[in-house]
Amino acid sequence: MKGWDIVYNSDEKFLRFVSVSMVSLLENCRDAERISFHVLGSGLLQESMDRLSRMVGSYGEGRSVSFIDISDIRGRIDEDSGSVVETGRFGYAAFGRIMAPSLLPEVKELLYLDGDTLVLRSLSQVFEHGVSEGDLASMAMEPTIYPEVKAEAGLSEEEPYYNSGVIFMDAEAWRREDIYGKSMEYLSGKNGELGFPDQDILNHVLRGRVTPLPQCYNFIAGYRYQSYGHLKKKAAWFAPPKGREGFEKARRDPAVLHFAGDERPWIRGNLSHYRHIYRRYAALTPWKDEKDLPGNRLYMLAYHMVDLLTFLAPGLRDRISDIYYKTRVRKRIVKE
Repeated sequence: MKGWDIVYNSDEKFLRFVSVSMVSLLENCRDAERISFHVLGSGLLQESMDRLSRMVGSYGEGRSVSFIDISDIRGRIDEDSGSVVETGRFGYAAFGRIMAPSLLPEVKELLYLDGDTLVLRSLSQVFEHGVSEGDLASMAMEPTIYPEVKAEAGLSEEEPYYNSGVIFMDAEAWRREDIYGKSMEYLSGKNGELGFPDQDILNHVLRGRVTPLPQCYNFIAGYRYQSYGHLKKKAAWFAPPKGREGFEKARRDPAVLHFAGDERPWIRGNLSHYRHIYRRYAALTPWKDEKDLPGNRLYMLAYHMVDLLTFLAPGLRDRISDIYYKTRVRKRIVKE
């Protein structure tokens, strides 16, 4: 089996959570002959990098981690796009995934993972299947995206929209076709204003050249409380591999679990269904004794109640999402 190259973005504060994702991958992907992690880091301390290197090295031969400093990413993105980018709550480090193939010129295939993921099964099929001929990446669809965000990215109602939390890249093709340069050109035309910056860019630039990734390889934790039928009703274009069967299989047995949203298992007071699984892997990292981040317990309780009520009243989450969209996203992409 060919070796695997895995890339993450992280700053110093988030590295402890990235380590949990990495250790879950190491535990559940022992079938890989080589796993090379590449961390695109901003402000990482040498002590933290050493701790992570020892953790990865403890899994034996063929397991390694390297670090690429992208602390200057804000200046680089602003300069290359010719605009001051409005990233909202996402931060400039999110652009690291677009830059990754250029930063790793010797890598032919690359799997990007968000640091808020857990790998619960082998990823061998992702690497074996790769991308379809002529495509540039493989990504899972995101049916909960707002229609206006799709439209702003230049996508029609019928076209799919993909989540950028897990991306299998044909890195050679990205470099050959200058995907980074095209991304900066597109960003420049938007004056740096996008609802979901890197994700919107990739959906536009890779339009029509994305192989749908099975939902199980990027199962967003909140989808546990959503039904396939309701998601399909919201997004008629939603057509994950194997349709309902593939979605339900992902719900029962996700290969990559993605903690997108506010109910993250490292926030104090969270009631995530998957928090115990997360803690099991967190206990295997050098940061195992770190306390959960402070959180508003009342907010966490309310968030979880919305999850539970989604079973009975799917429209409730939709209305709450609409409020979030209007107050935190829409104002960044619509000129009032």
